Amino acid sequence: MTRSLRRMLAVAAVLAVSAAGTARAAGPTTVKLEPQNSSGESGTATLTEQGSKTKVSVDVKGGQAGVAQPIHVHKGTCDKLDPKPAYGLTTLTNGKSETTIDVPLSTLEKGGFAINGHKSAQDVKTYVFCGNIAAK
Repeated sequence: MTRSLRRMLAVAAVLAVSAAGTARAAGPTTVKLEPQNSSGESGTATLTEQGSKTKVSVDVKGGQAGVAQPIHVHKGTCDKLDPKPAYGLTTLTNGKSETTIDVPLSTLEKGGFAINGHKSAQDVKTYVFCGNIAAK
């Protein structure tokens, strides 16, 4: 084996190991949204990587039909949310919301973020569901 061929194989091996170390699991991340304050509202949020952004699709059951509900990604956990939203999501209408936010999924998956929903635009102090984004 020639010296240049050994060198090329060594570079290829380093690149393969490097790529394997930075790859993340394929597929979306699902966050289970649990009821809060006896709301009876629960569902899922599906987070899908879109380059340097993340698409957040929310599906919640148990809410009042026709009532718009603000939802956000917050720093913290459902037990201890930072009251200031980190990322706003499209208002939940009839249990559905879809938003693309300007943050990589890998950042959200480092832990320390949660998705929560409010009873209504008039009653944002009452949280009706929440789910922690698990660290990976």
